[in-house]
Amino acid sequence: MSTQSLSAPPYGALHVADVAKRANVTPATVRYYARSKLLSPRRDPENGYRCFSLADVHRVEFIRQAQALGLTIGDIKGILETVDRGATPCDEVKSLVKRRLERVQTQIAELQATEARMTKAVRLWRTMDEPVPQDGEYCPLIERVEVEICGSPDSARRQTRRNPQPTPCHCPQPSEASRQALSD
Repeated sequence: MSTQSLSAPPYGALHVADVAKRANVTPATVRYYARSKLLSPRRDPENGYRCFSLADVHRVEFIRQAQALGLTIGDIKGILETVDRGATPCDEVKSLVKRRLERVQTQIAELQATEARMTKAVRLWRTMDEPVPQDGEYCPLIERVEVEICGSPDSARRQTRRNPQPTPCHCPQPSEASRQALSD
């Protein structure tokens, strides 16, 4: 067997496990990329196995690099479609990464605010006796946190059977960008 056949097999000579090993991913990842139409392997007519090329190994490596930049499978699929049409996707990539960065920055700010509220809640709970739920309460630890942490005096009036109108929380809510990012 020649060295050339080991390093550069003809198209279709690589199977899922071969691609996975060369690209340092799991076989399940390679199959997922194929199901997601990021890879287009040929089928061996004799056994039905997926057959890949070295170009597919490079494509898997590119997909992993794009994911490391925060791009979604949908983003990557669009980029690869642009490449497959013979166009350069660099402007598209810059725009996508910029939008993803803005979303990540918003999420980080929201997570930091959540972390601060959680830290304050844990400190507060250390000073409280074990509360007993009152009429209509589920868990006083959670329900009383808003008053102490968020500083919302109106929220002290909780929803109960006698007072069915809930008082809205005045704590910061997730932004539209975060909700959208979660749905991507």
